[in-house]
Amino acid sequence: MNRKQEFLVFLVIVLLVALSCKLPSQLTNEQVIEYAAQTLAVKQTLEVAQLPPVEPSPTPTQFFTETPTLEPTSTPVTPTPTIAHTVQPAEPPSANTWVSDLSSKIYAAERRAIADNFGKNLYERPFTSQVMDYQPYLDITKAEISYGSPWFYVTLFLEGEPPADVEATYGIEIDLDQDGRGDWYISGRVPPTSVWTTDGMRAWRDTNNDVGGANPINADAPDPNLDGYDDLVFDQGQGADPDAAWIRRDPSSSNRVQLAYKSSLIGGAAKFLFAGWSDEGVRQPDWLDYNDHFTLVEAGSPASNSSEYPLKAMASLDNTCRWSFGFTPVSTIPGLCQIKPTPTATKPVSQECPPPPPNGCPVFGSMRYVWNPKTCQCEPQPNSCQPPPNGCPVTAPFIWNPVTCKCELPK
Repeated sequence: MNRKQEFLVFLVIVLLVALSCKLPSQLTNEQVIEYAAQTLAVKQTLEVAQLPPVEPSPTPTQFFTETPTLEPTSTPVTPTPTIAHTVQPAEPPSANTWVSDLSSKIYAAERRAIADNFGKNLYERPFTSQVMDYQPYLDITKAEISYGSPWFYVTLFLEGEPPADVEATYGIEIDLDQDGRGDWYISGRVPPTSVWTTDGMRAWRDTNNDVGGANPINADAPDPNLDGYDDLVFDQGQGADPDAAWIRRDPSSSNRVQLAYKSSLIGGAAKFLFAGWSDEGVRQPDWLDYNDHFTLVEAGSPASNSSEYPLKAMASLDNTCRWSFGFTPVSTIPGLCQIKPTPTATKPVSQECPPPPPNGCPVFGSMRYVWNPKTCQCEPQPNSCQPPPNGCPVTAPFIWNPVTCKCELPK
């Protein structure tokens, strides 16, 4: 018997003693019922106390089959094909020809440019939209082109070095048939190094001859049916020729960008017009010519005296006028840089001279003089000559003729 059981027995004994002190005659019916209930409660308590302690039931072991976790179903990812290059550009040879472009650097502090001609597709807009912050890495000052089989090399000279993370594209627009409509647009994002790469390079072609709209070069009303350069022929190594077009920073100057493309990319053309481009603000070859996609009101103007100042939708870009490769232009072509007129030879004005002497020019011996209206003086007659030292032969009556310079018989 443990302590708890001993204590309960003690309580029962105490209760019985208390009940025995009460005579039956002294208890009421209610008291008898109460004592009976208390006795029953004590009895039940004692019985519970005598039961062996109940051990806690162990938690039943759960048996189940684990359902395997299924991976979520996803669309298979097509791996990017590895591009194998077989040839890449070398160092560009000396330039065959080049075109210059007016710089806006001297007007940067004034947040304006003076060489923009929206109506003629000639842009000078190396400034941010609205604020007009100058962007020297977009300001082209010269574009030169050279050829070293099988490559055409293009070098763009800029006023500033392009940032390492620049979003701008640099390129060349080509007009093969010299009609003012561009046929090819080859451009790319400049890499952070001076190593040739196809990354970021693209070549676009116009397949339906609608670049330039109704009037090539000239601004037309926006036409939603125009699709500009609509065929992406080369895309960062993807295309019929994975080596068709490359780009790098010029290792000899941080302010230059160089492109190289194969002659075969443009069908082996050896004569064409070209223009240099930089574009960070629009970058939509399928919208070219831009002056057929935007109105001047939408595009804005970099000229501070224009009612459309400042730049708006057409900001952060620059291009050059077009110049020839492989031929010398002799007439005006839409978009062509201005040809300096060839000086026209003028007929010299005749010098006015006083009349010859009234008696004619003098004769000194056998030397005759004639009047020269160019020098306004008497000069020895051309082919004048002297008689033989010993005179004319005496075998016949010959005389000396100073006009014919012969000894002749007199008439």
